[in-house]
Amino acid sequence: MKKVILFLLITSSLFAHKINLFVTNEENGVNIYSYFASGDPCINCQLIIKNGGNIILEDILDEKGKYIFPSKYKEIEITINASGGHIVKQDVVVENIKNELLETHIEKQKNDEHIKILISLFLIAVIFYILKKVKRKTK
Repeated sequence: MKKVILFLLITSSLFAHKINLFVTNEENGVNIYSYFASGDPCINCQLIIKNGGNIILEDILDEKGKYIFPSKYKEIEITINASGGHIVKQDVVVENIKNELLETHIEKQKNDEHIKILISLFLIAVIFYILKKVKRKTK
């Protein structure tokens, strides 16, 4: 049981540094927002925007983890580098970006993570149950 609790603590800390990227298209351009799994914004993280293989913008996110890019390109690749190996990339077709509120997106992300954790815990329980049955049969 101690090993299970230790395993759960370790796996839950893995999500702590996950970086997320949220992109919307509004009248003033492509709105880019990057944040960690905790909900904290990715402050001063490096932003690279490419079209094809060409870098068209290299800048940093503001204190809210946001950046507004007035794109004249139809397809772009957005990369956020938070250093320490925390990188997220997303290919974006500017015309196809859905308009969704940031708060709604973050809430969906948190719900998805809760569901993933519950499924993981269920699978761990099933594995331990199977191991227990196999161990009893070998005695």
